[in-house]
Amino acid sequence: MALSSGGWARAPPPAPGPPQSACGTVLMSVRVSARHSGLRPLRLPGSGDESLRLQLSMDPGRAGEFRLALRDASSSGRSVILAEFDLRTVKYEVKSSRCHELRVTTPPHDCISFSFRSEQEAQQWSTVVMSSLREAQRGQGSVLNLSNSTALLRCHSEVCTSRPFSPVKASRRVGLFPDTRDFLIRLHHSLLEDLCAELARAIEAGDAQSAVWHATALAQQQVALTIQPSERSYEDWEIGLAVVVEDASSSCFVTVKVFPRMTVSSLKQQMCLEYGFHPRVQRWVIGQCLCADARSLASYGVCRDGDSAFLYLLSAQQARLSRQACQGYNTLRPCLLSLQPLALFHSLQSEWSCPSCTFINKPTRPGCEICSAARPEPPQSLKHTHSHPCAITSATHTVTVYCSTTTL
Repeated sequence: MALSSGGWARAPPPAPGPPQSACGTVLMSVRVSARHSGLRPLRLPGSGDESLRLQLSMDPGRAGEFRLALRDASSSGRSVILAEFDLRTVKYEVKSSRCHELRVTTPPHDCISFSFRSEQEAQQWSTVVMSSLREAQRGQGSVLNLSNSTALLRCHSEVCTSRPFSPVKASRRVGLFPDTRDFLIRLHHSLLEDLCAELARAIEAGDAQSAVWHATALAQQQVALTIQPSERSYEDWEIGLAVVVEDASSSCFVTVKVFPRMTVSSLKQQMCLEYGFHPRVQRWVIGQCLCADARSLASYGVCRDGDSAFLYLLSAQQARLSRQACQGYNTLRPCLLSLQPLALFHSLQSEWSCPSCTFINKPTRPGCEICSAARPEPPQSLKHTHSHPCAITSATHTVTVYCSTTTL
């Protein structure tokens, strides 16, 4: 039987030719109720909605050959295919949490609506069918082995259940051919990426229920994720970051062009490319906080032109870099030392002289202890770098404490 817009029609007999392998690999099957064009229920006479099953299968002999079938399993145990579609000829759309719609892109352009028993089953089904739909549209022609249907079924079903699934381990366990193993791994990753994308969309839309389901599915698979706000969440303009660079023997000042959305890891790579500092020797301090690689500059308050940061460069021995890893990298380049020498910071860290009475004041005093004259301003090139004269000392102390309490 075949479904058309005019009603039920007897499917034409297959043309003579070499036998084709059946779509014997069932990827997923779920109970649904269905309506043709949103009006006429689809079921055999005398059967109820509880007997309908929506079934997704694939041709084990040809990757990308997916079939979507609506089956009626009556109480007698007899299963009849009411309608069957090549997944490459349909458009599948999620209308609501429990209602999906299938439209055939070829004549007679049938439209079928499916209602699921629960939102969880609907979400599981949509995750699998959407991934399979993309695989079908890619039209990959890899040859699969018929004996691998169990592994393929496990790949789809276990992504949506509480059992973690490893396609590599599964392929070794059942002895898949290389083409089949590659397809299985690609399909598994496609499903996981779909879950991640759906989770991001649900969170952005404020759909807490959908977000919980997708997050639970990913947690059940024990997937390693990197979650961070989209670049759209940050200001999208370039700013100048005032950086004091220091190693064990010298200091200098540079201005680095950055975006607030950049991570500290990206900043390390930029400094590596521009100045030759190996990322592993860099220790960044912003606002007296030792920066973590995964955090953005904006999370440390870097959002305006002229915001400051401190970069301390460890020795190769401290960073445990091999001699080969050190080749092509430096601590402080000689050319940097001629840019903005910071020798004056050594005097600022100890004491300062009053311009009125010449009294030598402690570094922590904002004004003269004798005549109350205002403290002289630092040079303009360093004015915006650190408002407090002990900032570099504090930043250096932060790195020193880190180096003494952790194993690099």
